[in-house]
Amino acid sequence: MNTVGIGLDIGSVKIKIARVRKKRGGFEVVSFGSRETPPGAIEGGIIKDTKILGETIADLAGELGIRNKAVVTAVAGPQVYTRIISMPRLTIEELRIAVRYEAAAFLPIPVEQTAMDIFPLREYQDYQGKRAEIFFVAVRRSQLDDIQTACRLGKLKLHAIEIEPLALQRLLPDKRSSGTQAFLNMGASRWCFSVHQKGVPVFNRYFSFAYAGYQPGAVLPYSENVPSWSASRETDKLIFDMVNEVARSIEYFRIHYQSELSKMFITGGGTRVRGLDKAIALTTRCKVEIEDVLARVSLVEQVSSGDLEELKHDFAVAVGLAVRGGDFWWQIKK
Repeated sequence: MNTVGIGLDIGSVKIKIARVRKKRGGFEVVSFGSRETPPGAIEGGIIKDTKILGETIADLAGELGIRNKAVVTAVAGPQVYTRIISMPRLTIEELRIAVRYEAAAFLPIPVEQTAMDIFPLREYQDYQGKRAEIFFVAVRRSQLDDIQTACRLGKLKLHAIEIEPLALQRLLPDKRSSGTQAFLNMGASRWCFSVHQKGVPVFNRYFSFAYAGYQPGAVLPYSENVPSWSASRETDKLIFDMVNEVARSIEYFRIHYQSELSKMFITGGGTRVRGLDKAIALTTRCKVEIEDVLARVSLVEQVSSGDLEELKHDFAVAVGLAVRGGDFWWQIKK
């Protein structure tokens, strides 16, 4: 079997694993599965108990028959720092050294406590001479250490760690499109909003909140003119606040990047709320489309309707991580 990869998405409510292989014209999901994240294992996007988390991962890996296999996972949440940086034109090795001094000026934590990497975007020349624009990403080193420990205890070989927007962009229908596209991944306790230009995530925001998840079949009242939020319902009020946070981020992007979004794809458990896509479109003034994982990959064999719904709503990141082979990617370096 020509297995391309295995993606591990460690969420605050659910742990997901997807196994994908390449086929002519695309990819297909060989197997997938999930387990509930143990209470207390992850808080605020930070791993708190590697032992119990690793045990749960090992249980799921054993069920899927992938123990001791190489996996790709993602680091996410408020501990991820990204930025587009302009620097003098240097070799990639020289840029990696120089960026550590540049990062000391804007990172909220000491550089020594981070793991970081860069990806060159373009070269240009201005009044300062020959320049290079790079995409910079950094995370707390302790966070990577905890992920490595959880994977080791989970009987998996950690092959690479990257950021959530990179996994999502692999599901874009045209990754090299000249247009500006966005992803909004709506998790149970955190939303990730990322903007992509020509296959590069140029803008990234995380929004955290206290919520346990989305009820299947929940309905968000909606009219053609205004989204009708029921303020008496805690869920509606929460989603209302989150959508407005996204709208403010889009407006910030429009002003500072002088660019308009051509389309925003939404993924995650929030897509279970009927009408939410229309409410987001109206509030943000963007064209919104619910991302269908099965429009990008196929299934090797039929599964139950419940498993199919879970794959469509919850596995975008896991599948994107699994198909990373063949695309450019960043492995966050230690």
